[in-house]
Amino acid sequence: MGIAYNSSIVTDGLVFHLDAANVRSYVGSGNTAYSLNNNITLALNNGVGYTSTGRGMFVLDGTNDSLSSTNYNMPFVNNSEYSFEAVCKFNSNPNGYQTVLLYGNLSYQGFVLGKARSGYINYEGVGGALYGGVYGTSNAMIAASTINGDQTVSMGLVHYVYTLSKPASVYVAKLYVNGQLNSTNTTSVTSYTFGSLNTFSIGGPSGDYVNGNIAMVRVYNRALSALEVKQNYNALRDRYGI
Repeated sequence: MGIAYNSSIVTDGLVFHLDAANVRSYVGSGNTAYSLNNNITLALNNGVGYTSTGRGMFVLDGTNDSLSSTNYNMPFVNNSEYSFEAVCKFNSNPNGYQTVLLYGNLSYQGFVLGKARSGYINYEGVGGALYGGVYGTSNAMIAASTINGDQTVSMGLVHYVYTLSKPASVYVAKLYVNGQLNSTNTTSVTSYTFGSLNTFSIGGPSGDYVNGNIAMVRVYNRALSALEVKQNYNALRDRYGI
């Protein structure tokens, strides 16, 4: 499949692109969705809903809804740079996490994009914060989170991007919200490795389900620049009113 819905987005390094508003990604009904590239198929589990708001979004109930794939054709490499991008809306701040994207395993080794649990402070930052992270088998945690925490629910629909780069000897994680750099974490991590990456899930997995809407998810096999993050945001802002 090609990418035809919005030609103004960054496509260099794009390895996964789910867009609920594109009929080539989801027709608005049924239990199957598709990435707009790399022939990746996703199953809609346990009654994932759909709304035409914003030209199309998946609706998840926070109980057991998710999208998952068993044919994710994305050869991620240890010690590489990546970017993860989503447009989503959270309806509540529960005591659990809400995982927008997990590519890894159920021990949370791998790549994670999500929302931290309310009132809890750890390496993901303040309670309720949006965060992204890469978590290796050697306890290498390369995370960045938003500064404003629980306010993310009141923000409504939000565009956010996590980037992982290694401009020098250590990894740097950045998180952008609605096109603007929100936080930077210059870590002491010099390398990371993974065990088995056998789970690709959007809106889950078990215990960490999203209560809200997910409109779009993208994965890049390189770190986007600030200008590229802004380009992708500008391509979407009118469509979502953000």
